[in-house]
Amino acid sequence: MRAKCASQITAVAAALFTLIMAPVARGQIITPDPSLPPLYPSGVYRTLTDVFAMYNGAGLSVVVRDAELRAFSPVIRHAVGPDEIEDFNAQMVGKVAVNGSPNQPANASGPSTWDVHGKVGNTTGTFDTEMLALNLSGTSPFGPFMIRESPTLASLGQTKISDLGGGLFRIDSFFDVFTELSVDGGQSWIPSSSSAHVVLMPVPEPSLCAFAGLAIAALISRCRR
Repeated sequence: MRAKCASQITAVAAALFTLIMAPVARGQIITPDPSLPPLYPSGVYRTLTDVFAMYNGAGLSVVVRDAELRAFSPVIRHAVGPDEIEDFNAQMVGKVAVNGSPNQPANASGPSTWDVHGKVGNTTGTFDTEMLALNLSGTSPFGPFMIRESPTLASLGQTKISDLGGGLFRIDSFFDVFTELSVDGGQSWIPSSSSAHVVLMPVPEPSLCAFAGLAIAALISRCRR
């Protein structure tokens, strides 16, 4: 009986996980607002693995995990020829480990700038994109830190906006972001060991997550009886 219940719980948990994470796996969001950047909480940019970036300096090893890049208003947009330049507020929320320590929460915020090629005059389409700037200042239990987009390596990506009808749009987007870390107030910078491949993902609905938890708890309770 217990084995059967355990099997049922596993199956239900897998099904609910698939339901919640299906849009995430596709790296896209559905939104009534086709303008860029996609603003939080409509979507966030995350890596498909838990590691966002690794920084290795003299006697220092820093790993940033489970990081989300969020965009907030106000957004200032202006045209440079056919390209749309977007300036907005950005935030990174994640975890950081220093020299093999346990992960600790960290967050940072600051301005960011994107260049969306060929976007001017077009609501939908496929657009090459570039993160021109990302300048974040933050805090963690290990002390203050700064993260910036590399001033020497291009952080490129692509964004596709599709009209689904009924006032809804699908946005698929990704960036390969090269970042640098400073722990001395910007006097020196440590480049990441590789780029972070981040994709646009929806923020899971709290109600759906709560439903999943209640369903699993109810099944566990029934099995105990």
